[in-house]
Amino acid sequence: MVTNNDMDNATQLDDMLSRMQDMIIDFVKKGEYQISPVVQYYSPEELYKKIDLELPNTGSGIEGTFELIQSTLQYSVNSWNPRFMDKLYAGTNPIGVIAELLLAVLNSNGHVYHVSPVLTLMEIEVTKATGKLLNMGKNAGGLLCPGGSASNSLAMITARNTMYPMIKKEGYLPHPFNIKATYGKLKIFTSVHSHYSIVKSVQLMGLGSDNIVKVPVDKSGRMSVRDLERLVLESLAEGETPFFINATAGTTVLGAFDPIRSIATVAKKYGCWLHVDGSWGGSVVFSENVMKNKDWLDGSELADTFTLNPHKLLGVPLQCSMLLTPHKGHLLFAESNALAADYLFHGNPYDLGAGTIGCGRRPDAAKVFLAWKYYDRALTSAADFTTLVRERQHKGFLLVRDPSTFLQVCFWFVPPSLCHQLPEWKNAQEYNKKMSIITKELHRKINESGEFQVDHAPLENEPDFFRIVINAPAVNIHRDLERLLDAIEEYSLQIDWDTLV
Repeated sequence: MVTNNDMDNATQLDDMLSRMQDMIIDFVKKGEYQISPVVQYYSPEELYKKIDLELPNTGSGIEGTFELIQSTLQYSVNSWNPRFMDKLYAGTNPIGVIAELLLAVLNSNGHVYHVSPVLTLMEIEVTKATGKLLNMGKNAGGLLCPGGSASNSLAMITARNTMYPMIKKEGYLPHPFNIKATYGKLKIFTSVHSHYSIVKSVQLMGLGSDNIVKVPVDKSGRMSVRDLERLVLESLAEGETPFFINATAGTTVLGAFDPIRSIATVAKKYGCWLHVDGSWGGSVVFSENVMKNKDWLDGSELADTFTLNPHKLLGVPLQCSMLLTPHKGHLLFAESNALAADYLFHGNPYDLGAGTIGCGRRPDAAKVFLAWKYYDRALTSAADFTTLVRERQHKGFLLVRDPSTFLQVCFWFVPPSLCHQLPEWKNAQEYNKKMSIITKELHRKINESGEFQVDHAPLENEPDFFRIVINAPAVNIHRDLERLLDAIEEYSLQIDWDTLV
């Protein structure tokens, strides 16, 4: 890349930031006050015609570059809009933007202390403090990873390397294939509603997805501890080695919290590593009200590792994921995973990169550190929206779970003209198929309108339903959520359901 040498970097940056400020403030205002839609939706083919995405041999200068930036803002999803309810994150906040700017200006690498001293200490302190909120004690600490999936993978790799360190050199050779091995086939236990990253981690480690044992859940989506212990015993009877149990604190679809304390009892009894995937729900630890009145994270201090994503729920900019432990803090990961890379790591215990499976590290801890300094700890709930949906049952809205487990409100909508056909669909075993068609068509209409962005999801033996995530701080129960239900009813009237279904 070649820079413009007519001005020094500071002068160019001053000019660019001045231009960028007006564009950013305008974008944020349009989102917060719904002046513009969540997104101007276009198909990929249409969007290629709207924006020039060819990369030239010669630069287009500041004017051409800022035209592209303006187009990027114009055609992108505006997550500052409280009607963005599609995923498990929402818009960030002012201190989040400032933190990203700080990291961009520093352009630091968080792998060794001497190139990022302040940011390294921020990471150590913020993981230590979060671990203490989880009651992990004085040895709590951890590392930041590029997303919850990466944190879950590092947790499983650390568990294997800690419990079976010979695998690091010998490779994975369990008995009966290796008569000298002290372990059999390594088995992983996780609920049927857990995140797919657990399967990805197993594939990454070469353990084979057939060695994941999916544990049944109750009606609320919580792992059945009785079934967990039964399945562990069955595995032992087969000569296998149960070694990793994953509990989920806030499942992706229903927002269920597995009973951590009871699961920890099983893990300890059979010598398994207990990991808690709190990517979505772990951030409730920052709510004093939740920690006082709910048992969602009860027993978290018993986990060997715990994933928590501040970029979900807390408004910290993507990506920001913590992997926490009560065992030796960040040093656990270096002891388990470090290699002899003497050209980079020189034995400094503050070199955090030694504990990861990568090299270069973005110092994302600064984002949550600054947010912690700036904001109070708080949490809102989706109870009011659940009530709204429940009150419209006579109009065709049906809650998937009542009450809603966490911040996801899940429901179906049955067009009034089709209500009389439901018994017939059930008798013909077509109910799930036809209800999924209805949900997906309404979802398409809603999202392509740009007024809202929401998602749909299935569960085993149940048709697709709307999954509305209530975590945008500016969302309003009447202006936004009630309007969403109105929009679903309005779009339903525009669809020829007899032809479609």
